[in-house]
Amino acid sequence: MANGETPAEYLERASTELTDARGDKRRLEDVLMVYKEGLEHYPNHSELLSSRAQLLISLGRYEEAKLDLDDLYSRELNNEEMLLRCMLIERLDGVTGEARACYGETESAYDNDTNNQLDANYILAAHLAESPQSDSLLLKWQASDDPMKNPMLEEMLELERGSLIQQLLP
Repeated sequence: MANGETPAEYLERASTELTDARGDKRRLEDVLMVYKEGLEHYPNHSELLSSRAQLLISLGRYEEAKLDLDDLYSRELNNEEMLLRCMLIERLDGVTGEARACYGETESAYDNDTNNQLDANYILAAHLAESPQSDSLLLKWQASDDPMKNPMLEEMLELERGSLIQQLLP
């Protein structure tokens, strides 16, 4: 069954099992095994690693998820994964110099990404970096005609920092 599977086939199998699991923790552990098996065969496959990190986060296994994102960080992280890694650092260790530097790096990555449009994650990164641009980015986004605007973002940004992180990573 697993012999000769491509990374795409592992991802497809995990996706199917994830859908079938419907939140059942025991079945989600089976999905983790699919990712583990895939990573045994393709240890440097970013999408398998990222997908496993996402599932670990949903299971509240933040330390393990951070290890996966740290591994990706050493090679390649997209902006959303960078932001998630920063939030995990803060969730695990509090607001440290490492967490602040991580948010700053993430905000810069969003800022320098010519393909990136202003979105909620960019604004969240700037907010958590305590960037002076945070308020102006939010105002610019509010004035845009972006159909993906999420009215909850404004409410989230009004939360105390610890509460915000707890809400995003319970």
